[in-house]
Amino acid sequence: MRYMTHISLSTKVSIVFTLFLVSLYATAQTDQRDIIKAQTAEFVRYSLLNNPDENTQINVRDIDPRIQIPICPEGFAFESPNYDVRLSNVSVKISCPSNNWFLFSHVAIQSLQQVVVSTQALSPGALLNSRNIAVADIDKSKIRGSSFLSVEEIVGARIKRRVREGSILNASMLCFVCKGDRVTISAVTGGLSIQVYGIAEQDGTLGETIQVRNMSSDKRVFATVAGTDEVQIKI
Repeated sequence: MRYMTHISLSTKVSIVFTLFLVSLYATAQTDQRDIIKAQTAEFVRYSLLNNPDENTQINVRDIDPRIQIPICPEGFAFESPNYDVRLSNVSVKISCPSNNWFLFSHVAIQSLQQVVVSTQALSPGALLNSRNIAVADIDKSKIRGSSFLSVEEIVGARIKRRVREGSILNASMLCFVCKGDRVTISAVTGGLSIQVYGIAEQDGTLGETIQVRNMSSDKRVFATVAGTDEVQIKI
């Protein structure tokens, strides 16, 4: 009976030790995958992109857990022979020269830029303020037209058409002076400034020249948008 008990305990110890080794191997494999991912990102950043700015994000796809990673004493080699700087997706070959093992890893590259976006859905005529717009990091490939870098640039402007939450705002979407608005026309000559009222006949953002009708003389003039409901002309 004691002999049978001895065999039973030995078997249990053997099973526990085997499971311990399996656990250590699985942990080592996981660590190896994490190391290879980090090395792949470093290869892309410093060898392919030549140390880009901090706004560039490099995302390496996880290695399939079914792939066994070998021991590579001399270190893994990395290459991307068909790399094109215009592409946002890169294929990197990772290999161990001593045993002919290799795999291909997919890497996504994003170059980010801070631009103003809507934080909620906006309807035409909505007034922009610090509650419905914010600055966000956006992939440069998604930015179209003339975007804005700070909220302060466009606070007080109005939306011309419906936009969804998270939309990148550009000059074509808004106006500081909108067609039909009553505006103040400031005529600057020398050290004097004369102000009259007018009606905007075009939409305009800061710095744009639009046509305005003088309400007193009924004459049309071209003026530069200087702010919300304000335009300027030089005499």
